Amino acid sequence: MTIHLPGDLEDSLRAEVSSGRFTSLDEAVAAAVRLLLRDRARGELSARQDVGPGSIGAMADSADELDEIVADAYRKRREEAWRDVSIE
Repeated sequence: MTIHLPGDLEDSLRAEVSSGRFTSLDEAVAAAVRLLLRDRARGELSARQDVGPGSIGAMADSADELDEIVADAYRKRREEAWRDVSIE
């Protein structure tokens, strides 16, 4: 199995191995997965906690669609009739 981690996580795991807490990166990753599974079993962590429904991260792979949605919202906002009401 090949795992690709963000640089900061990889650096943290390497630091844990260098400190002697784990004998290898494999051991450190296995410990992290055990913690994840334990927390999920306790109900402390959802399957996709950081990218849940309604989260902006849920559309990370759809940047063009998100841009269209935002542009449409601004267009509709400018067209609202109440904005043309004179206060004088």
